[in-house]
Amino acid sequence: MNIAIILSAGTGSRFQGDIPKQYVEVEGKPILVYTAAPFQDCPEIDHILVVAAEEWKEKILGWKVRFGLTKLRAVAPGGADRQESILNGLLAARDLSQSETDGAVIQDAARPLTSGKLIKRLLEGLSAAPCVLPAIPPADTVYASPDGQWVEGVLERSSLYAGQAPEAFNYRKYLELYQSTPPEIRSSLSGSCQLPFRAGWKVKIIPGEADNIKITYPMDLKLFQLILRERKAQHESLCTPRCGRPAL
Repeated sequence: MNIAIILSAGTGSRFQGDIPKQYVEVEGKPILVYTAAPFQDCPEIDHILVVAAEEWKEKILGWKVRFGLTKLRAVAPGGADRQESILNGLLAARDLSQSETDGAVIQDAARPLTSGKLIKRLLEGLSAAPCVLPAIPPADTVYASPDGQWVEGVLERSSLYAGQAPEAFNYRKYLELYQSTPPEIRSSLSGSCQLPFRAGWKVKIIPGEADNIKITYPMDLKLFQLILRERKAQHESLCTPRCGRPAL
């Protein structure tokens, strides 16, 4: 059994909008709903949990009904930081877990273009490792500069990868790790894989996807809208009968 935990408690300060970016509507749907959709459609995902601020709980439950998110089981309270929100989501999933091999997939609420194929490959990776991370090679040369003003080195790009979300974990081991780690250590970390890596877990990398963008700045929202329009146009093109022949 596999549980998707979508982290939606962030305020989106860098986005500088009137509401958190994950709740902005695009073509009549909140970004959070786009993010949840591939988990809803993925046969390998059994349950969805959203971690969010209390004031958004009723809205999210309303979207569950409106947009047919039948796998959404609950809205867990957001934490003071990402790590506490992860722990809250893991704790909320305890009653759903059925075996030692259950998987947990941690997703950012502002990643609306994650594909079902990527989710499936993440879960398949759990057969070889307790922690699986999608990543892509950096497109640009990467420099080392401790002070941000002077270059002190050029990093070997062939061995560097930019991590993405979602990430997949053995649920019970991941929960135990988070529960046993002091809050001051958890709060010093940022990503979902950092704590397992620090604890000595083997972290498996699988190929990420270029379209799997995270909406952080207003320009990211424009890119998301552009990709949506392109995909819609491609779909309509495939569905349009050619040469005057009726569609089958």
